[in-house]
Amino acid sequence: MVNRTKVERQLELIKEYLDFLQELQSLTEGEFAGSKRDFHSAERCLQLAIECLINIGNHIISDKGLRAPKDYADIFKVLAENSILLTEDVLTLKQMVQFRNRLVHVYWDIEPKVLWQIIQKELGGIERCARNLAKYAQNH
Repeated sequence: MVNRTKVERQLELIKEYLDFLQELQSLTEGEFAGSKRDFHSAERCLQLAIECLINIGNHIISDKGLRAPKDYADIFKVLAENSILLTEDVLTLKQMVQFRNRLVHVYWDIEPKVLWQIIQKELGGIERCARNLAKYAQNH
């Protein structure tokens, strides 16, 4: 059975990180790029929100005895193959995992404009995916 307490804690953290990132949506691109504090806080909150989705996905895969994912992006493909996530969520999450990899491994090369655009346009996808994983966890 899915450990609801573990999943709920990860979902609480996602909400906390997304709430902070949504506060930054009111900034102009110039204001965002000009504030190292906002920029670096956004990097970290986005990374952690994605990490939480990865953790939830891995937990469900392990609990259900599904095939082992090849990499972080494959976690969401495995979930979609088993009708746990919608296929359209897989692309969103794959892109988020790719950006997470940049945040972790090529952190010196993150452009404020790219991060600002993600904050402006992509947070809804993370929220939607988190809701879908939460629904699954509640029912299993």
